[in-house]
Amino acid sequence: MSEKNNEREFEENMSDPNGSDDLFSEITAQDRSVLGNNSEEDTSEAPKKEKKISIAAFVVSCIALVLAAVMITYTCCSGFYRKKIAEIQVQNAITGISGDSVELLDRLKTLCRIFEGLSITDYDSEIMMNEVLKAYVRSSGDKYAEYYTADEYLELMKSNTGASQGIGISIVQSSTVIDGVERVAIKIINVTKNSPAEKAGLQINDLIVYVGIGENKKTIEELGGYALAVASMQGEAGTNAEFTARRFKDNGEYEDIEYSILREAFTADAVFHRVCSFDQTVGIVKIDSFDLTTPNALKASVTSLQNSGCTKFVFDVRYNPGGDLRSIEAVLSYFLNEGDTIIKTVDKQKNEEISIVKAVEHEGDYASCSVKKEEIGMYRELDFVVLTNGSTASAAELFTAALRDYDLCDIVGTTTYGKGSVQSICPLKKGLQGAVRLTTKMYYPPCGVSYDGEGIVPDIIVELNDGVNIYDTDNSKDNQLIEAIKHIK
Repeated sequence: MSEKNNEREFEENMSDPNGSDDLFSEITAQDRSVLGNNSEEDTSEAPKKEKKISIAAFVVSCIALVLAAVMITYTCCSGFYRKKIAEIQVQNAITGISGDSVELLDRLKTLCRIFEGLSITDYDSEIMMNEVLKAYVRSSGDKYAEYYTADEYLELMKSNTGASQGIGISIVQSSTVIDGVERVAIKIINVTKNSPAEKAGLQINDLIVYVGIGENKKTIEELGGYALAVASMQGEAGTNAEFTARRFKDNGEYEDIEYSILREAFTADAVFHRVCSFDQTVGIVKIDSFDLTTPNALKASVTSLQNSGCTKFVFDVRYNPGGDLRSIEAVLSYFLNEGDTIIKTVDKQKNEEISIVKAVEHEGDYASCSVKKEEIGMYRELDFVVLTNGSTASAAELFTAALRDYDLCDIVGTTTYGKGSVQSICPLKKGLQGAVRLTTKMYYPPCGVSYDGEGIVPDIIVELNDGVNIYDTDNSKDNQLIEAIKHIK
């Protein structure tokens, strides 16, 4: 529904080789077959020579034959074993097989046998297994981790196509208390102008607490978690998105509002710009997300403002939930020098990957994120400031951090969201269906200090006054923007 989800930034689709048990069994059987058969062949020849040689000669002959068999076996199969051992090591590294995991599987198998042999309940074993897997992943402590059944995974993949139809909201994962229990919620951090959501009266900071309305509403957990709840809210133009949003009042009270909004096809601009209403020398570039259109849209916005006489700029990433790694790499290339570090990622094995500024040519959907050599550093000498708030997340935080780390501008506003991790989606294999999503890497801005869980504290902290709409064309009421302009350098 054209929703932009900050958790999709830096996600990776990985093949998760979940056939490790099969592979171990295969190798174990082959070990027994090869070594066992050779031993039998060696000993079967011995009795024929028993009457003609001494016991000592017999023993020596057996040892020689066994050694010869072992050497032949090693020569023929060492390459095979080396390959299989390498595969095992790789799979162990990816799937994290350990003694604890084996014990867990044994427990699960025991439970299955007990139910199969004794239970008189007409239960669905597939539903039970899915619930066990979901609970296992949910209890990992990784707030971004989720297990998807085969059907849920297919639905999730559909939601990643980025089709520009829906109701027009940007969202992040949040939480709130429902019936005395803290539950996952979907926080609205931006409502696209002239979208169905704006027409229906949705507001920034509304919390979607149920998908559906009336008796059909379900919590986010009941739908399988945040990502699946978002996917279930998406649909084609001409259909309705139904959900219940919670709106808090100044006194802490709230009201739950039911919405049934007709989805429409519309264009949601990732970047838009305008000349400041009270200072014609200032151009405001509002970056709503870092999608594949952002690099070209940003260049077009800056050029347009320069043609209008603007010499100073505000890059506003308030309520920006993040986006695509290639997009933010391209955008930062316009501000940094060739060879400058953009981002460093570190996985569980402490393997590091560093992305630097360079000319690059992408193909297909990512062609818009290509960077020409002459575009590198073209905005470095601009006079500008970056404006943030608590809903500036993920890629938008990297944008903020990189410009801060290279001392190119001041940061004004409030502390950012604090997401500095990478999630990977691993489809299951070898007869297993579904997929698991989990945090696999931490990422670091150029300075090397993570802001995950903490956010980026601005140089100048300014809270937004109550009742201010940052998308209003009259900028004179936006106190954060007014303060930001004072600190353009």
